[in-house]
Amino acid sequence: MGCISSELRGLCNEKLLPLGDFSKTDDMFKTYKKFKNGGKVLIHTNIDRTLTDFKYLLTIANIFAKEGKRVELMPAIHFKSDIYKKIYGSLIGTIYERKCPDLKIGNIFYEFENFDPPFRKRKIANMISHGTKQSSRIIINNNKGASDRFILRNIRERMMDKNFKYEIDEVWLYEKGNLRLLFKNTVGSPPPLQAHVPQHS
Repeated sequence: MGCISSELRGLCNEKLLPLGDFSKTDDMFKTYKKFKNGGKVLIHTNIDRTLTDFKYLLTIANIFAKEGKRVELMPAIHFKSDIYKKIYGSLIGTIYERKCPDLKIGNIFYEFENFDPPFRKRKIANMISHGTKQSSRIIINNNKGASDRFILRNIRERMMDKNFKYEIDEVWLYEKGNLRLLFKNTVGSPPPLQAHVPQHS
């Protein structure tokens, strides 16, 4: 995945469909929004729409869907349930078994990490640590503007920590309605201290 192009900026201000106006796709997901390029946003019927993160997840999902992706907003459910086996079945037998990541983009799970105000820089480390317990691909709320260097340093420290047992494959930054890829692990080595953001194709 590349970074999201500047033309998508401000998408968070776009008027979205009322949550009651979904069209059903199956027994578990309802279609929230479709795009002409085939991208779509689907929301699981069991998701808790009262959570603070829900609006962020909708905005993020719409950004990816506008790029042509199929994005599913996933619920938090008990790992012993039949529903878990059906929608999180690919996690069974992995280090993420029993986890419930926030988003499924295509066939890949992503976790969104928010913070409780007030913001402190140390919360970046907490978001990385907590997020990677759910998925190796995380999206961090960076609305307060922590520097790329600071975030990359935290990623490096986690990856070099012998006691840290999780992978970090991608780190995206959500910043005031925009989304960009800060880090992608392509060779299994710690990230550089300076950010390298790939250009959108």
